Amino acid sequence: MIQANRTAENLFRDELAAAMREEGRVVNTEVYKWTPFGKRYMDLDVWHNGVNLGGIETKVGGSRYLPLQKLKDAWLGANGYPVQLVRKPINW
Repeated sequence: MIQANRTAENLFRDELAAAMREEGRVVNTEVYKWTPFGKRYMDLDVWHNGVNLGGIETKVGGSRYLPLQKLKDAWLGANGYPVQLVRKPINW
């Protein structure tokens, strides 16, 4: 089940990246960011006109957005790198 969720999240990440690229954004995937709370890999790192807009964490369905992820993302946001959560619902 965990592997199936990871696969679904990777597919969603890639779909979202492709859509943003079609709109003229530069999008990198799995980008490392340092935090004092440990490593953080952003699903998407988004740029537009040479300006880094921040990161996107992608989740599918009820996948957990863990407290440590939230802490790291809050620290990144407070230090000029905003992070947004984008969740794709599962249609049962």
